[in-house]
Amino acid sequence: MRRTLYKLGLICLLLGAGYSPAQGADFTDSEWALCGEPGHMPAPRPTAQELEQAETRLSADQSEVLGKEIFNFSGDVEVRRADQELYSDRARYNRSDATVEAEGNVRYLQSGLGVDADSAFFNLDTREGKADNARYRIAEKHARGEAGTVLLEGRDRTRLKDATYTTCNPDKEDWLLHSSDIKLDHKEGVGVARNVWVGFKGVPIFYSPYMSFPLDDRRKSGFLTPSFGTSNEVGTDIRIPYYFNLAPNRDATLALRNTTRRGQQVLGEFRYLYPTNQGEMNLGYLPDDDIAGRDRKLFTFRDQGQYGARWSSRINFNYVSDPNYFEQLGDDLKTASVTHVERLGEITYRSDLWTATGRLQAYQTVDRTISASSRPYQRLPQLLFSGNLPSQTYGLNYSLSGEYVRFNQAGSVTADRIDLQPGVQLPFSTPAAYLTPALSLRHTQYAFNNRSGGLDNHASRTVPVASLDSGVFFERNTDWGGTPLTHTLEPRLYYLYVPFRSQSELPIFDSGTLDLGVLSNLFQTNRFSGVDRVGDANQVTYALTSRLLHGESGAELLRGGIGQIHYFRNREVTLPGGGVERTVTSNIVGELSSTDLVQHWRANAGVVLNSQTDDFDKATLGLRYNPDKYRVLDLSYRFQRDSLEQTDVSALWPLARNGERQWNAVARWNYSLKDNLTLEALGGVEYDTCCWTVRAAVRRFLNSTAGETNDTILLQLELKGLSRVGHKEYKKGLTGLLDPVSYQQ
Repeated sequence: MRRTLYKLGLICLLLGAGYSPAQGADFTDSEWALCGEPGHMPAPRPTAQELEQAETRLSADQSEVLGKEIFNFSGDVEVRRADQELYSDRARYNRSDATVEAEGNVRYLQSGLGVDADSAFFNLDTREGKADNARYRIAEKHARGEAGTVLLEGRDRTRLKDATYTTCNPDKEDWLLHSSDIKLDHKEGVGVARNVWVGFKGVPIFYSPYMSFPLDDRRKSGFLTPSFGTSNEVGTDIRIPYYFNLAPNRDATLALRNTTRRGQQVLGEFRYLYPTNQGEMNLGYLPDDDIAGRDRKLFTFRDQGQYGARWSSRINFNYVSDPNYFEQLGDDLKTASVTHVERLGEITYRSDLWTATGRLQAYQTVDRTISASSRPYQRLPQLLFSGNLPSQTYGLNYSLSGEYVRFNQAGSVTADRIDLQPGVQLPFSTPAAYLTPALSLRHTQYAFNNRSGGLDNHASRTVPVASLDSGVFFERNTDWGGTPLTHTLEPRLYYLYVPFRSQSELPIFDSGTLDLGVLSNLFQTNRFSGVDRVGDANQVTYALTSRLLHGESGAELLRGGIGQIHYFRNREVTLPGGGVERTVTSNIVGELSSTDLVQHWRANAGVVLNSQTDDFDKATLGLRYNPDKYRVLDLSYRFQRDSLEQTDVSALWPLARNGERQWNAVARWNYSLKDNLTLEALGGVEYDTCCWTVRAAVRRFLNSTAGETNDTILLQLELKGLSRVGHKEYKKGLTGLLDPVSYQQ
């Protein structure tokens, strides 16, 4: 089945502009980078003391004294006081009240604002004034316009009558806002216009009796960009969000969503950032779904805290009303395939020698077709401890790790489990080699509930674990293209012995098979994850690592490693349904990574070679070229025998620049070689000018949960300095199509 989804930007402007992270007026690397160098940049705003002590300086070709306090000036008149500058052909200055009447080619400049006019009146003390037939400029926002009258209402307020407003260069007014009355609050960074209409390329595209817009990059409350779309699940989908700038460290967004098939939904987001913690809450509420006939709800809460150097906390709570919520009402493909949502709260204390964590963890099973026995256990509670005492008598290191957890699951065996593992290590090391024998004893105690079949309600397991880790470092100096390098060879041998202990009567609460296709996992003391199984072992791991280090900085430029396990006996401890492992060797694992060995290039690769068949069981390859933030090329390949074989190519690249105009492109192609099927294809272009940008993209992707092909059209028009029109995935421009959008304070 094929489903088509179109999401188009509304061809209108909204009642208020969005917000963006704070930025300075950097015209070489900003949204105004294509506008060329700005004209006159008004002086920085003086302090109150500087204003009080400032003198008024006047100069002209000719001057005339009309009285004790009144002076006439003509010819290249200049008046200066602190950050205020006035230029004109003629001017009359009244020293008693610090007022100036100017005529002919009048130009008035103060911090952040410039005004040109035929005639004007200014009070240099109060910064009040009036200019007729004026043209104005706001330097930081690259904004300008014309007004029948400009009224200066003190240091921080300007009022424009019968005015226009744009951020375009004077010779290219591609968009223009018209208003009968505009109020500019420079202190708050907000402009308010009434009786507004906006034209783009000479065509009126929007009218409103009221509009607010930013004068700088500070966040402000107001309506954000509405979005429009259609889909099979909800029909026509219109969202109108409102942004609340509650405080410098808190904000919220409330959106009204209207869908023709399912009704009206409320969406909300609240975010906060404190010195000790940060987090966000999200909600969705659709009362009486027109199709499902019931209320649909979603709530998430995430918080991360750091309290001093030792205490930290984490909360992740999720709730969804029904299993089809994400598929029918969500617009994130990643969450559409979620089967469980987590509810977790934990607090951790870290000292110099030990760490302790208390945790509550539960899951809501979204997919109700999953049987009770297959659902994850809840840990209510889980207490974890680990500690080390290094460099004790005779050079011994002592360690202790422990866990207490209560597993709960409706309709399944539940239990209290205690796991303790004291250990001792005796490390020997030199700059060229190391040898570390280690011995530990792992004891696990269970107390069961709801256990059937006449099995004992108590069980325990005690297993000793012995290991010997050793390695040698060889290095030599070399160079590459004149760059000094250090080349290392680092062979490593790791012996592990764990005697067999029967564990078949112990249920599985959290154990699984460890992925031995990762090089570091070849050196673990247990081939199972979790606690319920401790694998028997009599084996040695041999590996070789080689690195290239920068000869001066020591930075790692290239790393390669290869390793394999040799087994001296069969592995008899298994998971339920598994059989004894009889192979003599593990698969061969190889890994390679490079960072800036060749400038701007990064690479990584990994292979797993089946030691029995000499075939590759797994392979990955990744390559990235990233000379700057505007140019990114990613190539990747993934292979897993009998499971998947995929390629993924993506790029963000500028195509051409012609003066104030630039073309950029984005593309991605994710293809399954195994299925001869395109999983995702995306192509987009961006046309960027000095004062506006238009972006368009076409995307096709496979919804793996439903086997449907979805087609999406994304379109956005951005009028720089005023507002954005279109799809939310363009929050970060074209890069927002390749990377998730995130919030940072």
